[in-house]
Amino acid sequence: MLAGWLAEVWSYRKLCFVGIVIMALGQLLASFCKEPWQLCITEGAIFGFGVGLLFGPSSTASARWFTKRRGLATGIAVTGAGAGGLVIAPLTEYLVHSVGVEWNLRISALYVMVLGTIACCFMRVPFQDKTRTLRNFDWHAFGDMRFATNAGMVFFVAAGYVVPYAFLPEFWVSKGISSQTASVLIAVSNCASLCGRIITGLTADHLGVLNTLVFALGTTSFSCFVLWPFATNVGVGVVMSIFYGFGTGGYWALSPLVAAKLFGVDRLASISGIVSTTSAIGSWIGSPVANAILNRPGHGNDFIAVSMYAGSLWLAALVLALLNRTLYANKTFSKV
Repeated sequence: MLAGWLAEVWSYRKLCFVGIVIMALGQLLASFCKEPWQLCITEGAIFGFGVGLLFGPSSTASARWFTKRRGLATGIAVTGAGAGGLVIAPLTEYLVHSVGVEWNLRISALYVMVLGTIACCFMRVPFQDKTRTLRNFDWHAFGDMRFATNAGMVFFVAAGYVVPYAFLPEFWVSKGISSQTASVLIAVSNCASLCGRIITGLTADHLGVLNTLVFALGTTSFSCFVLWPFATNVGVGVVMSIFYGFGTGGYWALSPLVAAKLFGVDRLASISGIVSTTSAIGSWIGSPVANAILNRPGHGNDFIAVSMYAGSLWLAALVLALLNRTLYANKTFSKV
């Protein structure tokens, strides 16, 4: 929660570097773990703490440099997260089979440290307010209706985001699709996510950030409610993957832009950091609830209830996004 504020009152670059060091340390320590509880500390707490320090500042810094093309710039910046997943996943699989889990984690710590340090060298913001300190934390955001609405939207997005990725492979296998093909369909979704980040960022520059956000959330809701129940073959599965990946990718590109639109770029990192705390809570809830729904007597491998649950979470986020758009500008065809 405080990572964004620390970036604003201290240094974006230094905070990101601290996050990189902690992430690498978590990976390195995990390579020596022998018990599950040790992995909870190293991969869970230590690595997760490092990611928390890094994510907010790195995802919002680019938005502070641009006004006219802020959407496109941010879309390109956050595309790195999706592209990294496409590279890291097969690399990890190769290393696990070649050198084992322990050395995979050690090599992972090495490239996180090296590549992360190089990236931090290029991390800059156009203006750093040196008059702000930890003592004058801005608490006014908590009394802002738009802040509460945005935080609620982020909560529902975080709860719904991981559910399809966690349960779609099992759903497809239950319908006779091979596990290898299911993995390819998830990769298709990741590729669509890359495209979604750039396209929605570019669209936001022309149609407005809040308008584009409504479209992205509507796309994900549609994919869960309408496409998932019929994605019992590869053809519909590809369509489902494209729609869901495109919509979620669009959301991740637009999230920092929404904060900048609603609260201004001067408080962008701190507001985004506070809001991201609600996403952590949502992430803890999403998959366990979906798993409990699936394991209820009478559901078995039906998965329909799970798809409706995921769609409901995205729909709730969509409703709150529409509310925020109305609070910002109560005009149907305005560019906001």
